[in-house]
Amino acid sequence: MSTSRSRVRVALAHLAYDSLVTLAVLLATPSFLVRAARDSHQLRWARERLLGRLPPGAPGGRPVWVHAVSVGEVKAARPIVAALRERAPSVPLVVTTGTATGYDTARQLFPDTYVCHAPLDIAPVVRQVVQRLDPRLIVLLELEVWPALMRIADQREVPQVIVNGRVTEASWRTYRRFRWWLPEFDRLDLVTAQDETQAERFRSLGVPPERVFVAGNLKHELTAAAPAARVEVLRRELGLLDGRPIFLAGSTHSGEEEAAVEAWRAAGGADTCRLVIVPRHPDRLREIERVLRRLGVEWVLRSQAGPGALPAPLGERVLVVDSMGELETFFGLSDVVFLGGSLVPVGGHNVLEPASAGVPVLVGPQLESCRREAELLRDAGGLLVVEDPAGLGRALAELLRDPRRRADMGSRARAAVADLRGAAAMTLDLLLEKGLLSLDAATE
Repeated sequence: MSTSRSRVRVALAHLAYDSLVTLAVLLATPSFLVRAARDSHQLRWARERLLGRLPPGAPGGRPVWVHAVSVGEVKAARPIVAALRERAPSVPLVVTTGTATGYDTARQLFPDTYVCHAPLDIAPVVRQVVQRLDPRLIVLLELEVWPALMRIADQREVPQVIVNGRVTEASWRTYRRFRWWLPEFDRLDLVTAQDETQAERFRSLGVPPERVFVAGNLKHELTAAAPAARVEVLRRELGLLDGRPIFLAGSTHSGEEEAAVEAWRAAGGADTCRLVIVPRHPDRLREIERVLRRLGVEWVLRSQAGPGALPAPLGERVLVVDSMGELETFFGLSDVVFLGGSLVPVGGHNVLEPASAGVPVLVGPQLESCRREAELLRDAGGLLVVEDPAGLGRALAELLRDPRRRADMGSRARAAVADLRGAAAMTLDLLLEKGLLSLDAATE
């Protein structure tokens, strides 16, 4: 869907953008090369993102290209990937991501799908990748609008859609301030927004109103609790059989591990409950260990905890989960969850995931990315917002003293998320209705 802007304006904007991107990449290349020489993952990242050299095995048949920048977006892609597989099984898929943790998550979640790093938005590199993949449709999660990719896909008449569309307040203001330049939002063929506020933001940025629809939040589809059998296997594997409540600090960011420890100690420490920390980014492990060492806390890593790995039960030690893909199972194992990214200015994470496990949810006040869902859970009585680590400690202590309240909050939290699904089905229906996707690969 070509932009309605003048050719001169588009040419000037892209010339300026391409020049700035090229300069930035040249300046950053030495540090890329140093890291790549030390780390094979960084080498793969640089080869795929900087040079556009895709790994072997890319599917033919004009795949649907699904791009999700990092862990949260990759998880949100699960329902739409599942819907595509179910209703268009003959259509090949490619999943790309932009971060190391996103890549690892995508490999875990989509083991039978071609996964690679997306190219940096350098026009020659993007053109090479688009030519190699030859996609029939590009599906961008939330707000992955990259000017070079949009222009090149447009030139090749590849439809581009945003699903689970979301524009933060800060991004919206920035885009509006510089909208004379880039990106050209009117190149998008379809936007399915999370809610009406997000839909209106996309319209105000130049997406024609008839291409913007409210389909709901794909993250609402990620609310199935981990199977009870898997939870029990983990409980036995870790020796958590004494009935002591488990306090989980999940998806934590820098500064929140210390807050979780302070809250745990204020609530009675190991005498009252166990503490499990699951950082959002496992590559922060050394930082977390320094924090725990400074606080005088003994800990054990998940990678060291398993059948025959521990000489004795965890005892008073804190468990730090340094593995990927187990957070949902740990939600099912827990009695109280603090969900990170909310005591620091990150914007919060998907509060519905722990809620679906029937667990009381505690969060800080930084909730820009999940405010609607947090308010829904709070109004239902399944979530509490705390202002600081001291407030987290007080809330935790109160819940640990009152098992009935914990159970009631958990039940209310689970019930509140029961009727929120449907975004994936509506998104796929819109793709079909607008002629952006055919269920028959042979017709493409």
